[in-house]
Amino acid sequence: MYLKDIKLTNFRNYEEQVLAFDEGFNFLVGNNAQGKTNLVEAIYMLSAGRSFRTFMDSELVRWGSGTLYIKGTIAADEGEKAIEIAMRGNNKKIKVNGVLLEKRGDLFGKFISVIFSPEELKLVKEGPSYRRKFMDQGITQVKPSYYYLLINYKKVLFQRNSLLREWLSGKADADVLTVWDRQLAGYGARMVYERYRFVRTLSALSKLVHSRITNGEEDLEIKYQSCVDIKEDMDPEEIRQQFVQKLESARARDIKTGVTSFGPHREDLVVLINGTDARKFGSQGQQRTAALSMKLSEIELLKSETGECPVLLLDDVMSELDPSRQQYILGNLTDVQTFITCTHITGIMKKSCPKGKVFHVDSGIITTEEQ
Repeated sequence: MYLKDIKLTNFRNYEEQVLAFDEGFNFLVGNNAQGKTNLVEAIYMLSAGRSFRTFMDSELVRWGSGTLYIKGTIAADEGEKAIEIAMRGNNKKIKVNGVLLEKRGDLFGKFISVIFSPEELKLVKEGPSYRRKFMDQGITQVKPSYYYLLINYKKVLFQRNSLLREWLSGKADADVLTVWDRQLAGYGARMVYERYRFVRTLSALSKLVHSRITNGEEDLEIKYQSCVDIKEDMDPEEIRQQFVQKLESARARDIKTGVTSFGPHREDLVVLINGTDARKFGSQGQQRTAALSMKLSEIELLKSETGECPVLLLDDVMSELDPSRQQYILGNLTDVQTFITCTHITGIMKKSCPKGKVFHVDSGIITTEEQ
């Protein structure tokens, strides 16, 4: 799978831009604040239907314009497809091959991408929310229905927490709480099941990638810190039953605090390097390398699960990695369409990527040359 071309109209600092891309490496070169990340953001939107930088769609519209339009042509094994995103005011429409999608979630799986930005370098170092987001985004691209599972879980969680707060004022009903518990357990058990399967595969792939990056000096292990005592042969129904029991056990505490203390919204991943918790005891270099291994492994996981190789978006991360890490990335992406933002083409890039396209970005204007 790769992106053949893109058209931008009134997106960020681009008034009108049409570009054709190389199937391999595409270098977006320019000084800071010229629009390199904006282009990566537009490509990502074709995959996710929203930005990876902001929740406010209004921020994407070019200043002084009330409309926005993005169109990309995707080449895949099943044939070409056109994805369009149009906005007017707060109204956003997404079309695939001219057919209007009812929901943003219906876009998932149509164009698969992996974003690796400085934010992803925090994957190991920062709090659990980063790792939960990583799991959920990866699973959604493999299994688009997971997106709606996640949405429904959050809705029920909100209702349960609202009821718990009412309990503090003496207005709640125990029978109603039981109803919400059953719904939360139903959605939550399926989330746990999918997360477990995702992490099990990711851990095996990351172990291999990390060993290669570190020349066998470090052993990487990723453990799923689940809210239930999950075992390899458990099915969603068994997880659901355990989920209900744990909710009942935590009910008194939840009523006292007014929040749900148990569930997938409290889960985490533990990243171990040579058996030691990398978040607590790993150096910054080790944490970044572990994050890199996890993101590169995500590419292999998506490829094996979907049959399509995702597009890789490397936004402003090459300068954050030492030369050996850069060389490893560039040398192992021969079959992956890759977009790299940078301020200049380095010697490592020229040596590792003799072919490809270079796009010079200057104040929202892009010119092209062959690598």
